[in-house]
Amino acid sequence: MTIRLDLLTGSHERNLFDCGVEPLNTWLRQTALQHQGRGISRTFVALPADAEMAHWVQFGVHAGSILGFYALASALVLTGDLPAKQGKRLPRQVPVTRLGRLAVRVGMQGQGLGRLLLADAISRAREAAQSVGSAGMFVDAKNEDAARFYQRYGFAPATAEPLKLFLPFW
Repeated sequence: MTIRLDLLTGSHERNLFDCGVEPLNTWLRQTALQHQGRGISRTFVALPADAEMAHWVQFGVHAGSILGFYALASALVLTGDLPAKQGKRLPRQVPVTRLGRLAVRVGMQGQGLGRLLLADAISRAREAAQSVGSAGMFVDAKNEDAARFYQRYGFAPATAEPLKLFLPFW
């Protein structure tokens, strides 16, 4: 199964997306495009590759179906919100790329799509950091399971708050 990653547009079927976490579903349906239009964040969506639509139909997926998504934004974090090792010798506030949301459609979870979305988010953020300052990627994990997911890919928890995680770029 092949997917493609696109910037969210109004033509994508947001209303049928369900990741099993209602606040994430609601954010995608009601807020993502508004934030994008105001320059607050950018949301990228995983979609089935058009050439393989016959394969996707068995999963109840059509061409505009969103399989997963993530959102990126620029942010400042306090050095105290970083792991102690990364916070050394940095100013009090540090520019980062915030991974604001990451979700995978029910039925697609546990198949590696979350890993793919995270890899794409890190790649885009690192590329942007070549032109605009960003010390790394920061994420507020929603729970301990999510924190463990990010830690498997190199994110380190903040000293005082283990659900705040940071991946340094430099």
